[in-house]
Amino acid sequence: TNGSYVFTPGVVSFQETPKVPVADTVGAGDSFTAAFTAAILSGKQVPDAHKLAVEVSAYVCTQSGAMPELPVALKERLA
Repeated sequence: TNGSYVFTPGVVSFQETPKVPVADTVGAGDSFTAAFTAAILSGKQVPDAHKLAVEVSAYVCTQSGAMPELPVALKERLA
């Protein structure tokens, strides 16, 4: 796919799909949803939350297994 959209009242956000070496797609959707939700709940705006969710999901795809450890830089942005 070329990217993803998030639609909310008054905001349409598009993020391109990052080009990453895919090892496993298990957990990609769950990590996207979790990262987006966490970002919104921490006060981020929709486009920023969407960008972070795409980055987390892309990272998860580069790892094997459903629950890879996130790098510190991504963890800090989710806090």
